[in-house]
Amino acid sequence: MSKEYSSKEIAIYNAVVGLFEEGADLNNLTVAEITGKAGIGKGTAYAYFSDKEEMIAKALFYNSKTFCKQLYKGMCKEKDLYAKINYVLLKMEQQIPKADCIFRFINMISDNSTISKRIKDILRGEVSSAKMSAVNIVKGVLEGEFKNRETPSEDKMEYLVLSIYSKLLCYAMFLKEDKYKQETERSTMRGLICDGICREVRAI
Repeated sequence: MSKEYSSKEIAIYNAVVGLFEEGADLNNLTVAEITGKAGIGKGTAYAYFSDKEEMIAKALFYNSKTFCKQLYKGMCKEKDLYAKINYVLLKMEQQIPKADCIFRFINMISDNSTISKRIKDILRGEVSSAKMSAVNIVKGVLEGEFKNRETPSEDKMEYLVLSIYSKLLCYAMFLKEDKYKQETERSTMRGLICDGICREVRAI
């Protein structure tokens, strides 16, 4: 059963992400700044969260999970593998303005500070109970591709998941480069990635 979020929790989550997109340093972010952005009192926030780190970790996880669910729902409406991959890539392009935020967050939790350790501990607990993750989206991309042919071994399926996931991750990194601000460059790379994944799946 999926968790129901209160309007105040969602306000906190949106406030954290909004502040991060504005350039806030999560290490120095205060509860007062978060609740001020959310438009709720500090006392109210502490009824839902134990501390700032929990607010930050759960906000980032909530927004990631929401995006993944929306992505999966839209992708499932596409007719074939090429179209599904293309849909995912296009949606990733729409997230370009948030790309810097994502990489700043990754850099932040890569250190060994107290706040980073606390956030990673919270995220581990959240991720372990997730129903829809980025890897599950990749698995969803492959659904239906082997209905009329022999299903690959478990090792081969895991390889395909890792291969597709790595390509999507690399594309997200490429989107930070100036050349990919041009639609023609993105369109060419999208086509190459879609063709490459389709060939790889057919070859398994």
